[in-house]
Parts: sequence; structure tokens; C-alpha cells
Amino acid sequence: MAQFRVEFVLDQASGKYLAEMYHPDNQEELLVRTEALYPSEAAAVLGLVQLFKNAALQFPQPGEPVRKSGKPKKKVLKKAKKARKPKRGKKRK
Repeated sequence: MAQFRVEFVLDQASGKYLAEMYHPDNQEELLVRTEALYPSEAAAVLGLVQLFKNAALQFPQPGEPVRKSGKPKKKVLKKAKKARKPKRGKKRK
């Protein structure tokens, strides 16, 4: 099971806390950083837990088909027919 390293950092400019989450295989690689939204470190912990809960609720239930996200499928367009030139009438002299 992957274990993420999470650090809670006090933003000196705002006086609020932000959360930083690092890659489980490369602990030096920052994956995501929240904005400095939280008034305390405890509030930052609860905010991050809520983010994970919200993400987990988006997962499909066992047995449900997985919804693929990404580029929408291109529509297949029928080939347009060439416009016919109008028939010319016989020239009158």
C-alpha cells in the first residue's frame, strides 16, 4: 500500500497553514500543495482528511464499470456528396 508523506507548513505571509503531499516512491517529489487556507495545523489535517474522503466517494463501487475520463470520442462524419452543377439549357441563337 502506498504511503504518502504529508507535511503541514505555516505560511508566514498569511499566518495560515497549508498541506504538502509527497510521492510515495520518491519522497522528495512534491505531488500537491494546498493553498494556505487553514487557521491551525489541526484544521489542515482535518481539511486533508476531507479531501481524501471526497476523492474516495468518487471511486466506483466493486463490480461497477469504470468511467474513463479524458478526451471525448470523435464523431464519425459522413462524407459529403459533391454538389452537382445545374444543367445548362441549350443556347439559343
